[in-house]
Amino acid sequence: MALNILENIPLNDKTSYKIGGAARYYCEPQSEDEISSLYRFAQKQGLPVFVLGRGSNLVISDEGLDALVMNLSTKFTKVEWNGLTAVVQSGFGLDELAALSAEKGFGGMEELSGIPGTVGGAVVMNAGAFNTEVSHTLRSVRVLRVSTLQTEEVSASELAFGYRRSAVKDSGDLVLSAVFDFKTSPDAALIRQQILDKREQKQPLDFPSCGSVFKRPAGNYAGTLIESCGLKGFKLGGAVVSPKHANFIINTGNAKAEDVRGVIRHVQKTVFDKTGVHLEPEVIFAGTFQL
Repeated sequence: MALNILENIPLNDKTSYKIGGAARYYCEPQSEDEISSLYRFAQKQGLPVFVLGRGSNLVISDEGLDALVMNLSTKFTKVEWNGLTAVVQSGFGLDELAALSAEKGFGGMEELSGIPGTVGGAVVMNAGAFNTEVSHTLRSVRVLRVSTLQTEEVSASELAFGYRRSAVKDSGDLVLSAVFDFKTSPDAALIRQQILDKREQKQPLDFPSCGSVFKRPAGNYAGTLIESCGLKGFKLGGAVVSPKHANFIINTGNAKAEDVRGVIRHVQKTVFDKTGVHLEPEVIFAGTFQL
């Protein structure tokens, strides 16, 4: 089957922020062979490959991406269960996996409920919440070494997981699939619902955002520091520090990537000037701009 590679496709509707310009090339592969073919196509074009999942934790520049954008979240989403073990392609949603496991009475991932990204992105970033991280249930991953286009099985113990980082993030290789081991937990569905309720109460889920903007600083919380500096409600263009949770910068309807970057810089400077703490962004910037 020929790859359906499209040109000049807007990306704003493919991110949770609803922000960003167009991709020079765009494709939604459904197999490992197609993914490898896309890397070879990009090499011939002299362009980088940008791997897109659900587009959470991401700000794409207003000018878009001069790249081949490969979206794995639409067709590369297969899940296979074998007892308490799940083999999951990287484009499948992390929250959907948390829901499936909880419905089965399987525990280990219920505290990650409500995180909007894909399994692949969650592994790369070692996504976590409520003292639980993806690495806690991960057995192994299948990766594509982008320099050679060879696949390799890598155990979780080899991935050097840390706070919002992994060896895969450092290498730039692509997570194709992941194997997770769960445990029996009759309370999994109840705990999942409690987590979702907490998120709804504390987070501004009625506005587009990238989720938490800043990593948690040692011995404190980013939201607490931002709020203590009187920054709730600070606004540039359509980007606003959420009055509900200060570690969220929301898109009130017409925000640009430059608005978000401006708010982040102002928050960083203000918090550092007043507290001496440098807030490190968790959100990823893609395109022609950086912080």
